Amino acid sequence: MTTTAKVRVNLTHRPIDDFARDLKLEPHDGELRMNSSVGSGGNVRYQVFPDGIEFYHFGNTRFSVPITINTVNPADSDWYLIHVNLSAVKQDKKIGGQTIEFQKRLPIGIMVYGPGIEIETVIPPDVDSELASIRFNRALLDAYFSDSGAIVAANKNLICEDLDYLLQEKLNSALETIGNKLLCHANVLAFMNQLFEKLGRHAPDQKSGRLRGKEIDSLFLASTHLRDPMAERVPSVEELAAIANMSVTKFKSSFKQLFGSAPIQYRNKIRMEFAREEIVANRRTPTEISYLLGYSHPSNFTAAYKKFFGELPSADRKK
Repeated sequence: MTTTAKVRVNLTHRPIDDFARDLKLEPHDGELRMNSSVGSGGNVRYQVFPDGIEFYHFGNTRFSVPITINTVNPADSDWYLIHVNLSAVKQDKKIGGQTIEFQKRLPIGIMVYGPGIEIETVIPPDVDSELASIRFNRALLDAYFSDSGAIVAANKNLICEDLDYLLQEKLNSALETIGNKLLCHANVLAFMNQLFEKLGRHAPDQKSGRLRGKEIDSLFLASTHLRDPMAERVPSVEELAAIANMSVTKFKSSFKQLFGSAPIQYRNKIRMEFAREEIVANRRTPTEISYLLGYSHPSNFTAAYKKFFGELPSADRKK
C-alpha cells in the first residue's frame, strides 16, 4: 500500500519550515536535501532578502510516494505566494474528487495565492517535479504601487497567469544566480515586476467575492477545455458554465476574476502566447503557425498577432 506524504503549509510564516518538518528535509551545505524515504534529488535552495521577499527553488525531484500539499492562507493574512510549476511533466490539482492536470506550458504555470485561500496540490510519484515560489508581503505592493489593488485586488484569493517566455527568462536568471544574494534579489524583483505588469492588465473585477474551493476547481475544470491552442472546436460559454455547474452570469464573472479575462479572450491569449513561443524559439515560421492555428491566410494571423502584442511576428523572430 502506497503511503502519501502530506505537507501543510501556512503562508503566515516561512513555507520552508513546513516542508522541512513534513518531508523530513535534511540540512547539507546551506541547502536542504530530500529524505531518501520520500524521494531522490530535490535539494531546496532559498534566499531571504532584506525587503522580506523569500525565494525558494525546489530542485528536480522524483518522489517515491504521492505528495499532497495543502496550502492555507487565512483571510486576515497580509502574505502572498507566487507558485510556479517548472515541471516538464504534470502536477495534479484535486478538489472534490476532480483531478486537473497542470503542465509547464499551459496558462496555469503561475498561481498567486492571496488571503483566504486553501488549495491542495497532488504531486504523483515517479515523475520529475520542479517548483519555484516567492513569498512576499502586501507592504511590498503598497511601497511600489500607488494602487496596489490594481495588481492584486483585495477580493482575489487566487490569480492565474501563464508562464510565457519573458517570465521564464527572468525566472531562469533568478534561479541561476540564487547563490549570489544581491544579484538574485535583483533578478527576483525583475521577474515580479514582469508578472505584476501582466496582472495589472487583467480585467478589473472589484465586485466578486473570494472564490471558494469548489468554485475554483470547477473553473479549472472548465478552463481545460480552452487550453489546446490547436483545437478545432471549443465549448460555448453556455457549455462551459454547465461544465462548471454555474449559471452563465456567475461563470463569466468568476472566470474573469480567476483568469483575468473573459473565456473568449482567455482562449485567444493561449493561442497568441503559444504562437509567440513557437516563433521566438524558431520552431515554426509565422506562416506555419498561421495555418496551424486555422487562419485562412497568414496576413490575418499577422494582424491578430500585432493587435495582441503590439508588434509583428517578424520582430519576435529576430530576438
